[in-house]
Amino acid sequence: MTANRPLGSRRVRGRTITRTRPDADLAWYWSSQSASFVGDRLTGFAVPSIAILTLNASSAEVGVLSALGWFAYPAFGLVAGAALPHVPRRRVMITGEVIRFAAFATIPLAAALGGAGMGQLFVVVAVAGIAMVFVDVASQSYLPALVSADQLVGVNAKLQSSDSASKLVGPALAGLLLRTTGTTVALFLTALSFLASAYGRTRITAVERPAEPATEPFLQRIHTGFAFVRHHPVLRRQVGAAAVRSFGSGMVDAVLLLFAYRVLGLSSLAGGLLIAAGSVGGLLGAFVANRLAGKLGTRRVLLLTSVEALCWLAIPLCLVTTPAITLVLIRVLAGGWLPVWNVVTTSVRQQVTPAALQSTVHATARTLTSSTVPLGALTGGFAGGVLSSHLGAATGLVLVLATGGVIAGSSALLVATEPREV
Repeated sequence: MTANRPLGSRRVRGRTITRTRPDADLAWYWSSQSASFVGDRLTGFAVPSIAILTLNASSAEVGVLSALGWFAYPAFGLVAGAALPHVPRRRVMITGEVIRFAAFATIPLAAALGGAGMGQLFVVVAVAGIAMVFVDVASQSYLPALVSADQLVGVNAKLQSSDSASKLVGPALAGLLLRTTGTTVALFLTALSFLASAYGRTRITAVERPAEPATEPFLQRIHTGFAFVRHHPVLRRQVGAAAVRSFGSGMVDAVLLLFAYRVLGLSSLAGGLLIAAGSVGGLLGAFVANRLAGKLGTRRVLLLTSVEALCWLAIPLCLVTTPAITLVLIRVLAGGWLPVWNVVTTSVRQQVTPAALQSTVHATARTLTSSTVPLGALTGGFAGGVLSSHLGAATGLVLVLATGGVIAGSSALLVATEPREV
């Protein structure tokens, strides 16, 4: 340790971090991230449910609502990746969470005054989506400054567990709140998760001092990360396949609750349990991902995730069997493959990317794969409206769900031409 740095400080990727309570700081960071995950799941279910059940939104409006939250990634993802390494990230996280709380809190306020409408929901989701991008990138890049390198795997595993748990509990809890407290109280309570996350981050005492200004121009930093992904033979195929997968998933997510509420007649609580059911499969998928990759290799395990397409081909059975049970089974069986895909592709990206490019390459990959989600959501929402008007809601929405699911699953076939195992 050099003499010109205070006791408990260390140099990490060009930054000096003063660590006064490392264990307490990590506990606050983990609890804040967990609260943020819960807020994502609660509001992610509550807002479209309110749009469908309270505001009687059309299929196209639900598609637009679903898309707006994801438009922030293509618009601001690369900007965040290039800018945040040179600003205090803890301050960015706190500010972003406060903005998300304030944005969602305006909905119950307007509802109490009798003025809530779809226009406001569109604006709120868009603003919260932009804040989410900066919180996400800042959180990912702040952790290596908070713990030592040998702790990263364990801490990331704990964070992944919190994320998976939020996907399991969040939608069901949001559905219960909507049913028992009403939309105004329920949405305010869900927004409080972001305020709790912001408070937790203020309790972190590690002082992060910005590094020297970047010598590489801002746009050049963005170009460097994009060029690395574009020219790398493995990353190019995997990111392209992930973008196709995201498009299909966007189609499914845009109309799934419409199908559950208007075709199957489920309540908001049952709808929340349905969304949570997919997380059961996700937990199982995350548990076996490493074992599958070790036994089958990267390419083969990614190809295996195309089984997801077969699961969604079974969606027409919901019209001729016990619909709720059939849809839950499809969600569980299909939901297990996305975590496998994410674990394997993220590990590959970390392995092949030089340390100096980790943040920009991560932001590039995240932006490219997320950019197709709103396109899929818009496609699913408008296609659902058109097909429903001609074929009926049941048949029209089933066709959209099946098509989106097949696109998501079969995207894995794009990695079949990878030149080598990683």
